[in-house]
Order: sequence, then C-alpha cells, then structure tokens
Amino acid sequence: MISEESPVQTRDARALAVAVLVLLSGCGAKTDGPTTVVEPPPPTVTVQPATSALPQLRITTIAGAPIVSRELYVNGAITLTDSSGTVLVEGTTEIRGRGNTTWELFPKKPYRLRLTSSATLLGMPASRHWVLLANYSDKTLLRTELAFELSRMVGMAYTPRARYVDLYLNGRYEGNYQLAEHVRVAADRVNMNTVRLADTTAAAITGGYFLEVDERRGEAFCFNSFMTRMVFCLKDPETLLDPGREKQRAYIQGYIAKTDSAIFGPDFRDPTTGYAAYIDVESAINFNIIQEMVKNVDGALRFGGFLYKPRGGKLFFGPVWDFDLAFGNVNYDNADRPDGWRSRQAQWYTRLFEDPAFKSRFRTRWNELKAAGTIDSLQRLVFSRGNFLSSVQVRNFERWPILGTYVWPNRVVMGSYDGELIAMNLWLQQRMTWMGAEIAR
Repeated sequence: MISEESPVQTRDARALAVAVLVLLSGCGAKTDGPTTVVEPPPPTVTVQPATSALPQLRITTIAGAPIVSRELYVNGAITLTDSSGTVLVEGTTEIRGRGNTTWELFPKKPYRLRLTSSATLLGMPASRHWVLLANYSDKTLLRTELAFELSRMVGMAYTPRARYVDLYLNGRYEGNYQLAEHVRVAADRVNMNTVRLADTTAAAITGGYFLEVDERRGEAFCFNSFMTRMVFCLKDPETLLDPGREKQRAYIQGYIAKTDSAIFGPDFRDPTTGYAAYIDVESAINFNIIQEMVKNVDGALRFGGFLYKPRGGKLFFGPVWDFDLAFGNVNYDNADRPDGWRSRQAQWYTRLFEDPAFKSRFRTRWNELKAAGTIDSLQRLVFSRGNFLSSVQVRNFERWPILGTYVWPNRVVMGSYDGELIAMNLWLQQRMTWMGAEIAR
C-alpha cells in the first residue's frame, strides 16, 4: 500500500505508529480524551498531481445560491463524469442539507439530492433520491463503506449502495464524498409495498410500514414505546397523520405495543406467543452482529435504527445506516474501548439475550460467519480499501486539513491518513478478539 511515490507515511513511520498505538491502547485501556500520536516527518516524496482518480460530481445552484437549510431545497444543475472526464449524467436537481450533528457541527456538509428525473448513477439502480455523505469526523473515510460491506456479507435483505466521488459545488472543490442511495421504500431498496390510504381491511392494513427509532423525533408522526425509552417514527408512509389514516396509525402503534408486551412478558421465550411471533429473529441477530462488530454508538436502538414491517409479515431489523461513530471513533461512554457490548444495551436486545435460545442462535450465526471468513475479511478490507483511497484522499485533506487536529469525537489523532487506518484496524482486531472470546465463553 505504501510506496516512495505515495504522499503518505513510509513503512518505517507506519511501524512506529503501530508500536505507539499498542502501547497507548493497553489492550483497550480507557483514556480520558483523544490520544495524539505525532509521527516523524516523512522523507521527500513525489506528490500526486491534482487530478482525481474518482468520478467527479459537479452541482451548480441557480445564481450560486448557498445550501443553508435541511428543510428547504435549492434548485440546480448536476453533472457526473468519470475519472477521465467523460460525462455520464447531466440534468437538474434539488439539493438541501441533511444529517444532525454532521450538519450542525462540521464545516464539510452532507447533502440530500432529489433529481428531476430518475437516473442510474455509477452503476447503482435508477432513482431520483440520493445523499452525499461527508465523512468529516471519520478521517479514514472508510467506516460507512466497511459497515455496508459487512452488512452485505452478513446477508441483510438490503444494504445501501454507495460510490466515492469528488464533489464540486458551485465550482469549488468540497472534497471526497460518498454518493449513496437514500434509504427509502422502493423496488431496489427497502422492497415492500407501503400501506395506502385505502388499505383498511384486516389483511391490507398490516403493511407495509417503514420506521426509524429516533429520540430526536425527526418525522411528522412519532410515538413512544410504552415499555422502553424507544421512540418510533414513520418514514413511510409520511402522511400517516392525514385524515383517513386513523386505523393505520392505530394498527402500527398497536403492533409495537404487542411486540413490547411479548418481549417483556413472562412467556417471552415461547416461539408461538413470545417475541418470535412479532419480530423476524434472523434479521434481529444479523443486525445485532453488525452493530456489535463495529461497536456503533448509534446501534443501540435510540438514534437512526431502521425497522420495517411488510404486509402480513413480522417486524424486520434494518437496513443498517450511520457509522461515523463506529470502529472506535469516539471518546465517550466507553464506546472507545474495544471491549464491552453496545447494541445489547438496547432494552429490546437486553431482554432477548435473556432467552437461551436467542443467545444460542446468535452464537451459531457468529460461528457460521467466522467459518465463512466474513469476520476476518473485514480487517483485510480495511487496507485493501485504504489502498484504493490512499492517493485520492490527499486532495480531501488539503481542502480540510484536519489529519493532525482533533475533531469531535475522535478517540485518537494520528497525524496522517495511514496512521488513522492503522489505529482503526488495531481497534478492530482487538474488538474481534474480545467478541470471539466472549461468544465462545
């Protein structure tokens, strides 16, 4: 991955960074804040030219209007070219801000795109709805991609697709972004039929519903679990507060209430009347494995966890999303440590793991993935994908020179791109070792 022509640290500097990380990590010892490792300056190297090996996405708003809102779209034009400059897509779009902390705190902003016409972008199925992920606090630029790839390997029904691009907004280079599918109900995304206004019969009213667990209450219709702190918000249908939807609102609220009662009831282990009657257990286990492997701060069913209920079916977990605060990229609430369970802190999961049958199925699934090479391949993927990004990341960190600067909530500040990769991979190695031992025990 590292060569004398690469604008990153040398092999000797990398070895030094590994040694320092091992000393600092103390096998997962708690630190009081971000750890800064100052690496020796690299020798003189040949700097990569300013051209990009990535596709380029250029967005020009009308009259150069700034994007300052997460609610109001701005109209503009879009051009997508490949790395050689060949135009792949041209058209018009609407663009607005997106995200919560990522929008409010960071200068590199994430965006939501709504194309005028559906388009296939970089091999991803055609749609009008896309997002641009900035990955500002993730200095590897890889955490979301790694988690998405893990989701595919684990076998989740749908995992968002994404491609790296260089973004130019009103002629200004804004850095390396992930052009990703906006998670929504569609044939190539969350594949189910959404409940319609007229669907009020006993069979039709059962689905589909696409929900997000979100204490921020980011949708028009949200309701509380009556037995946990979880808040469920309807992403689709968005119009569940409209007149005529009363029976559907009552149905989905009632279904979650029954799920709560089954999970926390005295017969919760019963395969016919307990939790297994209301949730798809396989998806719940796969979702939990993914969240725990990367120890996602947002994986404990509080912020940003998706669920969906198809017509006539049970409640499914997924798709996965939002991994900037994963892989040890935090310095609070013990989420920086490679040991300790995180997703199991969710009240539903805490209860599910009290069932020996659920725990046994979790262990069996883990062992299946281990035997298939999925667990070990995630670590190999860190450096194979880092190798891909090792040259194209240079321009991003010229635009946003933060490699030697603490960005909330970084656990470490390594001072170089390779150092960030090494820190993440060491944390992941320790995480896999701890999980394997705990599950075997």
